[in-house]
Amino acid sequence: MRRISKDTIQKAKEVDLVFLAEQLGDQLNRVGQSYFTYRNEGESTPSLSINPNKGIWKDFAGTAGGSDAISYYYYRINYSESYPKGSEFFEMVEKVCELCGITIEYEDGQSREFNNVEYKPREIIVKESEKASPEQLNKVYKVMLKEFSLQQQHVEHLKEVRRINVHTANLRSYGSIIQDKKERYIKTKAIKQSVGNLEGVPGFAEIKGKYGLYWSVVGRSGMLIPFRNINNQLVGFQVMYDERPQLIKADGDLLVQMKDYNNFSIIQKSTGELIGEANRDQLPISNELGSISIKLGQKYGWFSSPINPSIGIYNGAEIGDPLPYHAAVPSKALADWDIFQDNIRNHMNVDEIWWGEGPLKGDIASDFTQKLHLQVAGVSQWRLLLEPTKQLKPKRIVIAFDADAQDKEDTVGLNVFNAVKEAKKELQPLGIDVAIAMWPSNVAKGIDDLFHAGYKPKIIDIP
Repeated sequence: MRRISKDTIQKAKEVDLVFLAEQLGDQLNRVGQSYFTYRNEGESTPSLSINPNKGIWKDFAGTAGGSDAISYYYYRINYSESYPKGSEFFEMVEKVCELCGITIEYEDGQSREFNNVEYKPREIIVKESEKASPEQLNKVYKVMLKEFSLQQQHVEHLKEVRRINVHTANLRSYGSIIQDKKERYIKTKAIKQSVGNLEGVPGFAEIKGKYGLYWSVVGRSGMLIPFRNINNQLVGFQVMYDERPQLIKADGDLLVQMKDYNNFSIIQKSTGELIGEANRDQLPISNELGSISIKLGQKYGWFSSPINPSIGIYNGAEIGDPLPYHAAVPSKALADWDIFQDNIRNHMNVDEIWWGEGPLKGDIASDFTQKLHLQVAGVSQWRLLLEPTKQLKPKRIVIAFDADAQDKEDTVGLNVFNAVKEAKKELQPLGIDVAIAMWPSNVAKGIDDLFHAGYKPKIIDIP
């Protein structure tokens, strides 16, 4: 038997399942995104479903199912729940191609055409899912952390750098995203089997692979840092990257336009003229117009999965709308709170609440102050803290953003100034006083480092 080309095999696998079912004469009834038909054994009610967008079929009254056209054809023709192998597999490929009008190309250069059928390869629908509810996010993320548990290098970072022991790290639900794509897929499959639906959960995405769409986690590897709301629901994660992304930076009168990760075009900013092409291996580059070099990107990023067909992501959800805040509580209160899914007010005194930036900093600081710390990812997002604060109705908030943010006169410093000014305007009419925690930036940048150094901030009430 002549060997069929890999390209032809792939085309046969990716045939639109609805088109194939129609060619086989299956009676189809559409319900939403799925099509239903009858099983091989005979029945009065359709119980075999086809989802053409995902490229899967399932006999949900039995055990048969598959993720390509070859498995569906084999099930229909041979009444078998297994997958064809050896010469039988290649026979199924030829049959699918003949039935659907796909030209068979062989490795020896020969081909067979079928002009009696016109087939157009299916298009995968790009779908941006609305972010799931806090209840669903919490359900998925708790199962996820059992699969993506804390790796040893992150345990060491927490212990040596953050001074957080293993017991506290596990209590606070830190985890790790691994680099290996196969392991990601295996773990995601286990999560999906447990929770059922991953749509709308940031960090998870449907990805187009060699054999169709599959669910997995996306993004760089690193330590997962949880964001939980005041009802103890895990609603998002930041990732502290194992390796910071390397970005290409242009200075002077130069711009770069990326063609892919390695290659880019060099453009003169003032004229828009294309000067030339280059790649990362040639950097740094300097000329009379400016320079192009590598710079390190952000250390932290969101666990998020925006759709991007150019890299194979066809169904995902972003972290925003809204971005999460983090309720950091003392370890003792968290141990009690984890038994219940209710408001933190039921487990600790919230008469005084601290505001800050960075979930890790808040976790550490809360054990020093024994107060509730509401944290955002960055100073500019401080308004996210207004609503949970109003719900908790404290007597006072203490604003404790990084010391260098308080010192700066640029937009960061302006955000701190606006936070104090507008928080006072919003909260004081509700009987909530506003104060600010201050310390010299040469002593410590963040409040976590300040406490670790043995100091306390000076708290100044805002009249």
